[in-house]
Amino acid sequence: MSKVASRILRLNVGFLLKEGVGYTREFEFDEPVAPIADDLTVHDLRGAVTLTRTPQGLYAQGQLRGAVDHECTRCLTDYLQPVSIRLSELYHYPPENAPAGEPTVSDDAHLDLTPVVREDFLLSIPISAVCRPDCKGLCPNCGKNWNEGPCDCEDDNIDPRWAGLADLFKEPPPDQE
Repeated sequence: MSKVASRILRLNVGFLLKEGVGYTREFEFDEPVAPIADDLTVHDLRGAVTLTRTPQGLYAQGQLRGAVDHECTRCLTDYLQPVSIRLSELYHYPPENAPAGEPTVSDDAHLDLTPVVREDFLLSIPISAVCRPDCKGLCPNCGKNWNEGPCDCEDDNIDPRWAGLADLFKEPPPDQE
């Protein structure tokens, strides 16, 4: 995991842990480029997360948005896919009181949002995303990107069920006298 990412999403929450139940604090994020993990960089990361002190630890809720590098499923060009996530997670403190597998606040009073943010951003990326709604895709014969203009391929593949209609578009033979 990137060290830069851990600084962006790793929050010192020691002061919150000393407060009473119900105390809240909002953390705002405004990062032009946020390397969340080795497999995810979020561009223009914006949003806020509110941490609330609970008897079990800290409850994090908020919304983050940005754009991730993605490849269009039609034309295969790289583009920035807008994504947004909603956080709603309980971080247990002290860590030894947490149920197995649940997120915790570390013993040094730091809360690392990176694993949850990474997972939520990856899950929010559409499976069949396109670079734009009117993306024309690639030519199946030569592979030219039709968004950049037409290709020189001729469409000789006529569905055999419609082959009889193709005769209607042929030039009639010249009259023989």
